[in-house]
Amino acid sequence: MENSYYKIGVSKHPQKRLLEHQTGNSSELKLIETFETELAFQIEGVLHRRYSHLKKNGEWYNFSIKDQQSFLKECKQIEENLGILNKNLNVFI
Repeated sequence: MENSYYKIGVSKHPQKRLLEHQTGNSSELKLIETFETELAFQIEGVLHRRYSHLKKNGEWYNFSIKDQQSFLKECKQIEENLGILNKNLNVFI
């Protein structure tokens, strides 16, 4: 199963950000998925920690196809968990 590099990051304008990353990059970059949420920075932090073992450079990660396919589901689950913690005023966020 082939692995590819993926970026985990926050942007208000994902298409524009994609073009910025494309500049100077010889490989064609594609926007695979976006997830809109008010908890973007918190979710990003959780994802960076969760996938730290796959980190290659900056916010780029060497995901398998399986990792990529489950990514959106994980974002939704993290958002739900953070929402529960926020609602209960949990200080561990």
